[in-house]
Amino acid sequence: MIRGRTERAALLATAAGAALFVLGLLVDPRRALHGYLAAHAFVLSLALGALAFLMTVHAMDATWPVAVRRLVEAAVATLPLLALLFLPVVAGLGELYPWTRPAAELDAALGDAARHRRPWLNVPFFLVRGGVYFAVWSALALLLCRWSLAQDRPGAPAAALRARQRVLAAVGLPPLGLTATFAAVDWLMSMSPTFHSTMFGFYFLAGAYLGGIALTVVLAAAVAGADTAPALGPSHFHALGRLLLAFTVFWGYIAFFQYMLVWAADQPGEARWYLARARGGAGALGVAVAVGQFALPFLALLSWARKRRRAAMVAVALWALAFHWLDVHWLVVPSLGRGGFPLSWVDLAALAAVGGPAVLAGARFLRGRPLVPRRDPALAAALEYRSR
Repeated sequence: MIRGRTERAALLATAAGAALFVLGLLVDPRRALHGYLAAHAFVLSLALGALAFLMTVHAMDATWPVAVRRLVEAAVATLPLLALLFLPVVAGLGELYPWTRPAAELDAALGDAARHRRPWLNVPFFLVRGGVYFAVWSALALLLCRWSLAQDRPGAPAAALRARQRVLAAVGLPPLGLTATFAAVDWLMSMSPTFHSTMFGFYFLAGAYLGGIALTVVLAAAVAGADTAPALGPSHFHALGRLLLAFTVFWGYIAFFQYMLVWAADQPGEARWYLARARGGAGALGVAVAVGQFALPFLALLSWARKRRRAAMVAVALWALAFHWLDVHWLVVPSLGRGGFPLSWVDLAALAAVGGPAVLAGARFLRGRPLVPRRDPALAAALEYRSR
């Protein structure tokens, strides 16, 4: 019943979002495409964060995450679809990335940066790299999901399949980290060719992992009480809350030190990137993200008792997801260089146009399947997990 309602809502959101996004393209193509890239990067970050979480717990051979693993796999299974949903970004490269245009059409600083980076930032190589990124992510996601689902079949070698997933996760984590880092540089940082930061990839990955954990909390609460749902107790939400707190701190650490290093170096190209995000509405949005994605969740998650309450954890997770979207938006939209308030109705339309199909794909993945890997050897211990 829950999954049926979710699929209908996702279809409605997809149709409405796609229609409004097309309208936005007709009104202001550049603004609409920036909103679409922000929406796609946000939804992709949740899937990548979920994949990183899934592979981490497999590599660690951790027990308690088995109770929420099938829900994480539903998020991970959206990665092949997100490759298709990247096509509008490919079609709008000329509107999104200054380096795609002749250097003579750019100002002196941008032109010099574009010429200097031409061996890396050129359209054919950009597209090839993007294909490699999605191929790596999709292969990891599909194999892990396939082997996990195979465990559910009667007579399947469940222990051997669990070991296979652990090996793939351990081997695949470095390629996942490298490809996600390069993707953040290619798709987000290169919107401003004069800006470069060796911490930018970590910034994106920290937010992605934070978003993936927050999404897991929301999914776990959403299916509570459904048939074949995992019997999650306070200890499971406490464990997820500890991870959410850890990556809230890690994201804040990366965000602060990237800014501090740029401020200390005081290089014009790097300063220009922050100045575009420190003035007017973008500046207000940046302050809101700093408070909303770090300070308030940090304080909320310090409480031992609060992390054990499902309702409180869902509230914190939804808050974290909202401000993670604003954070990704803050990375993308100020690159337009227009000033003004950086949020628009077309951003919500783009979010629905990307998020709707992703939610639908995740719900379809779970349709007719148990919400736990019921024959995994560690499931009983995972459901009985208790933390202090």
